[in-house]
Amino acid sequence: MGLRAWLANDLAPLALIHPRLRRLLLNCAGAHIGKAGIMHGGTYGGSLSGLRIGDGTYINTGVSLHPTGGISIGTNVALGPGVSIFTGTHDIGPAARRAVSPPHFRPVVIGDGCWLGANVVVHPGITIGPGCVMPSGSIVTADCAPNGLYAGAPAVRKRELEP
Repeated sequence: MGLRAWLANDLAPLALIHPRLRRLLLNCAGAHIGKAGIMHGGTYGGSLSGLRIGDGTYINTGVSLHPTGGISIGTNVALGPGVSIFTGTHDIGPAARRAVSPPHFRPVVIGDGCWLGANVVVHPGITIGPGCVMPSGSIVTADCAPNGLYAGAPAVRKRELEP
């Protein structure tokens, strides 16, 4: 295991680490994090150089980010506990091996002011427009237009929110 992986996945997630120090450790591991609050217990898979988190954002406990394809999280975003954001996937192959290698990656963008509740899953290549809300347990498989409440598996737009 390299130094960057150790900083991100062994040292930074510890509950004893202050959120400011956690942010510093993740930046040292290659991420680009503004003045965000990042709680303990997270996992960070792949290359952190593709991770960007804006000022005022709050990342709750147990969030799992896989930024090899690029994850951009805007300002004042709230991620609830257990949120997972993936940028990599595989093509479907024959019965002998369904997950064809190599994987391919597509970026995820989460706009300013969004709120993703507990255990939301965001699939590769998704853009969530500014001001969106995803209630707990939603699975985001398609782009989301700004200022909408999206819910379900897969998440669909339930109503318009005030801008």
